[in-house]
Parts: sequence; structure tokens; C-alpha cells
Amino acid sequence: MTKEELDSLDLETTNSLIKTKFEDLQTAMDLLDKALQELEELKPTCIDTGMSYAERVAKREEEMKALGNAVCILDEEGVEPTCS
Repeated sequence: MTKEELDSLDLETTNSLIKTKFEDLQTAMDLLDKALQELEELKPTCIDTGMSYAERVAKREEEMKALGNAVCILDEEGVEPTCS
């Protein structure tokens, strides 16, 4: 093979590699865009609850009390010390 043929093959290989890498980049960018979109959709749920800190604490305490009551209801064998 001549140098020109070898250079031509190198060029084809390089162009093919560039095309593959751009496709990989596009896939990665699409995944990033989708992840960012999902993050934006979840943000209001996580951040803007519409409750003050005191309201969230009270709600959490209420939930913990309800869960404690549920444990006691399900504790038929009396193994939970808080249910005595």
C-alpha cells in the first residue's frame, strides 16, 4: 500500500470514530436533559411544600405517633416495650 492509501484509510477510520463519538455525546446529552427535566419536576415536591418548618415538624411528630400506634396494634405478642 502506498502512503496515500494508508492516509485515506486513516481518514476513514478517524471520520468513523468522530461520528461514533458524536452519537455517544448526543446520547449523553439527551440523558442529561431528561435527568434535568425530571429534577425540575421533582423540585417543587422536595422544596416548596407550602408548610412552614414548625408545621413540618408537627406533621412529622404526628406521623411518628401514628406509626407508634400501628406498631402497638400489630404487636400481638407484646414484645414492644413502648406498647405496655
